[in-house]
Amino acid sequence: MQNPNEDTEWNDVLRAKGIIPQKPIEKEMTEDEIVQMLEGTIQEKTGGSVNLEKLSLGELDELEDDEEERVLAEYKAKRLRELKSELVRSKFGTVLEISAQDYTGLDDYPIYLFEK
Repeated sequence: MQNPNEDTEWNDVLRAKGIIPQKPIEKEMTEDEIVQMLEGTIQEKTGGSVNLEKLSLGELDELEDDEEERVLAEYKAKRLRELKSELVRSKFGTVLEISAQDYTGLDDYPIYLFEK
């Protein structure tokens, strides 16, 4: 069965016939509610633990260095994961196309194909 909350023509017909319930009316948010929600989210994310205005220049430098180290560590870990996955994928080397000339050009010598 389809999701009755989807906005489809079929569900609109079913709602008009009273087979499925009407969609709940969504309350519109005011600008003040949006600002309060945004401020609450900012406080939640920062935890209110660091007030940058009250820090000295030395403390700001330390905080910046810590942030740079964290970002670089994340980047390094991501890059290592990428390299490891690439190494696993290229385990058997590459596939090369060989034409008939490659086989028939050297009748006196055996042909050996090696690939890393």
